[in-house]
Amino acid sequence: MRSLLIAVGTGLGLALLSRSAMAKASGEDTLASAVRDVGVPRDAQKWLLAKAWIESRGNDQAVNVGDGPAARQAAERLQNDGRLPRCRNLDEYAFSGGPWGLIPAIFLVVAYPDDAAMKCSDPRIVLSPREALAMVLAYAGRLQKRSDYRANPTWENLWLGFQRPAFMGDRSSDRAQKSLENMRKGLAKYGALDIAKEKPPTFVEDGEFYRSRLFPERLQS
Repeated sequence: MRSLLIAVGTGLGLALLSRSAMAKASGEDTLASAVRDVGVPRDAQKWLLAKAWIESRGNDQAVNVGDGPAARQAAERLQNDGRLPRCRNLDEYAFSGGPWGLIPAIFLVVAYPDDAAMKCSDPRIVLSPREALAMVLAYAGRLQKRSDYRANPTWENLWLGFQRPAFMGDRSSDRAQKSLENMRKGLAKYGALDIAKEKPPTFVEDGEFYRSRLFPERLQS
């Protein structure tokens, strides 16, 4: 995923900058509070903050409409495969955004493979730090199942997987090396350069698990 462009185009860009009711968490809904409340270890918190800083400079409303064509194609492919319900117009998926620069269709399908209601969510859900964080951690859990991650289970390799899963097995390309350079900048900002070669905890491949931590009030209702 490329770093997000804060400046967005007219029309779609302006619409995406408006939080939908679905995308807004109740109570305190900021990047820092979400990372704090999800209950992951301190190193994981630093890694998540570093990743968000690289992707969006920590702006949870950042949107990149430049990713629109690729994001729309991903949604179309997932609809044709039967993994994404045909409940929304493909144009609604044509962006990447939020703190971690998520492509909505991909992360919804990975985090909620058996939950049609969640997969039909407004794609602007990625602009909610809490909703985006649940998807990021579920995606991390999916990446950790890959053999190329298991061969080198480090924060560094997991970072590469978010850029492109194939990079976990082959980091020789200029793009992979640029991603590692960005990782070092992000980790340095949070005083966490020393964790790059350390082993992350095992994340749960289930977005709803993390949503229950991030929205505890839903369990009480």
